[in-house]
Amino acid sequence: MNKHNEVRVDAASKIAGLEKYTRDLHIENALLAGTVRSSKAHARIASISFDEVFDWAKVTILSAKDITNNFVAIIKNDMPYLAKEEVNYIGEPILLLAAENEKILLEAKKHITIEYEELTAACTLGAAIERNNTDGLFEEIYLENGEIEETFSNAGIIVEDTFETGFQEHVYLEPQVVVAIPEGSTIHVKGSMQCPYYVQNAMNELFRGTEIKVDVTQIMTGGAFGGKEDFPSLICGHVALLAWKTGRPIILSYNREEDIQFTTKRHPSKIHAKAAVDTEGKLLALDMDILLDSGAYTTLSPVVLARSVLTSFGCYSIPNVRIHGRAIKTNISPCGAFRGFGGPQSLFAMEMLVEKIAQTMNIPVWRIKKANMLSVGDKLPTGQPINYSYGLPQCVEKVLSSSGYEQKFKEFKKYNETESKKYGILKGIGISLAAHGCGFTGLGENRIKAIAAMELLSNGKVLIKTANTEMGQGVDTAYKIIVSEKLHLPFEDIIIEEKNTSKVPNSGPTVASRSTMIVGKLLLDNCEQILNALSLKDVEFTLQDFNEATTEYYKNHKKLSVQKEYKHPNFIKFNEETYKGYGYPVYSWSANVAEVEIDLTSYQVQVKKFYSVHDVGKAINHQQSEGQIQGGIIQGIGYAIYEALSMENGEVRNRGFRDYIIPTIQDIPEMRVEIVEAPYFNGPYGAKALGELPLVGAAPAVASAVSFAIGKTATKIPMTPEVIATLIEKSNYEY
Repeated sequence: MNKHNEVRVDAASKIAGLEKYTRDLHIENALLAGTVRSSKAHARIASISFDEVFDWAKVTILSAKDITNNFVAIIKNDMPYLAKEEVNYIGEPILLLAAENEKILLEAKKHITIEYEELTAACTLGAAIERNNTDGLFEEIYLENGEIEETFSNAGIIVEDTFETGFQEHVYLEPQVVVAIPEGSTIHVKGSMQCPYYVQNAMNELFRGTEIKVDVTQIMTGGAFGGKEDFPSLICGHVALLAWKTGRPIILSYNREEDIQFTTKRHPSKIHAKAAVDTEGKLLALDMDILLDSGAYTTLSPVVLARSVLTSFGCYSIPNVRIHGRAIKTNISPCGAFRGFGGPQSLFAMEMLVEKIAQTMNIPVWRIKKANMLSVGDKLPTGQPINYSYGLPQCVEKVLSSSGYEQKFKEFKKYNETESKKYGILKGIGISLAAHGCGFTGLGENRIKAIAAMELLSNGKVLIKTANTEMGQGVDTAYKIIVSEKLHLPFEDIIIEEKNTSKVPNSGPTVASRSTMIVGKLLLDNCEQILNALSLKDVEFTLQDFNEATTEYYKNHKKLSVQKEYKHPNFIKFNEETYKGYGYPVYSWSANVAEVEIDLTSYQVQVKKFYSVHDVGKAINHQQSEGQIQGGIIQGIGYAIYEALSMENGEVRNRGFRDYIIPTIQDIPEMRVEIVEAPYFNGPYGAKALGELPLVGAAPAVASAVSFAIGKTATKIPMTPEVIATLIEKSNYEY
């Protein structure tokens, strides 16, 4: 395959402001929807009253009693569309309203009174664990390999600590927005979303037993990062129900404050990790207890926890491992999908544990990491062998070289000891190794049975039919590259079908960095079928040959449609009871180096330079791949030092970008990105996952640099000035 740097197919329309987003749709006769929410973290609903002085004829009201199948179909179906008798978090929807304009909605809300009987709320992990409620555990996973107890009993050195990560808000440019348009017995649901078939399944369950049919269309989506994976199933149900009750189109559009307060976030974590090491710093055993704060309902927490467990051992060869993971119920807004999906939490803990080992033993951390890094022929604690598509060693060598890590390690150490007090600045350099399992965990892809379809039109153009959505990551461009390369077609002859569930098959959700590797491979297989039908398979051909063969085919046929269903190679097996086997068919790998400066007056961390090398199997679009890595790094830097979401008694206190800080253009470091290609045999042209890995490795690299600068292992992110001040007070350096 040639090296591609194709211009994104959506670039021109977005830059020119011509792209149509959901709010740009002109929908006649539409009503606006609003949500009446709980003001309590945990309570029984005693009564709901409506002030008679208000003209309720202006408003349609919908409550839980109007909903027969009052659950959002995700994994455990425990979250209602509207609370009926009990509320479990501040902001939980209780009533839906529809009116002609926002002014009426706001006025109507003032005339609704909800009385509560308060119940004991557990709004933190600590409080939830103290409550020790048997219903307070959404998922529990054990993974054990080797002789844990014996190894720790005989270990000469044991290093342990507790590591914490916070919430993270998705901060997509376009807040949540969905619409529902009734047409006879059909409701057309449209909106900003990642997974049309997730929504479709939820709508099928919601209207089960009725004559109502729903189809779902993804409108161009202005960013998602996981925040539009599971959450749209809830709000699409809201607009569909109101459309069903009113018989009119419904628009539900969150403003930024509502979006930050009431949508899903990254799961906060508290992880206790303990390692046994020998006198050379070789890892002998790992014992890790992972707690994820899942919020009030299950949503996707079981699979977030699964990935967290399967990322916990990082990139290291560890013969004895015990991982205990739990997803805990608390009385906060449900947590959900976020880029990295549990991996950033446990990888941070693992990387910082190695950091503490290095500091405890007074060995440079990069030497500890290289000495313990996986080699070809090693096995993960799950038993999965590392025997193909393993480019991490090349990543490590490249990043150490490009960053000048070893020399700067010595220079910065000397500077901190002799000159930092003079200039009021500490300098740090840190390194992280990161892994991300490609595709769905375990048997997920075999359960999904993703189908991708293609149709060769009589004019020689090709129509691609998948449910995988474009949300800024460039999947449509990648698909066109894959097909154009195989069929020798120009970009303009490849058409992407509208992401509508009545028009495209279920190719699975646009999550888990799976779109290119899994669905792209299906498209490549579809191309083979088309070439076979045209008698062009295994022969050299030109565009003219292709067009002539198409014309000849259509002399005797009316249509050429092909499709392919995905299935893992037969040797890829996984036991969900023991968590043994192939957690993922393959992993992507990265090595990252961050340089930081810490102001000793403000305790603010600034990332000055960032070097990253990624093994992505094969970069389908090289320029776009580099852009994805850069974007993920910036988001990871925000996770590491800026993005502190404030939660007080279950209520999100942040209201917008004034008090939820994300990296601005002034905070973006000088970046050097390189790509290693260790092809995966079952990916299109060797491609594997890319989208999530850049974020996973970024925060640990920054935390490693901070740990170097201060002489004390960072154990908590985000590393706000308050956290840094506390670390410095405990540091090994004298200032």
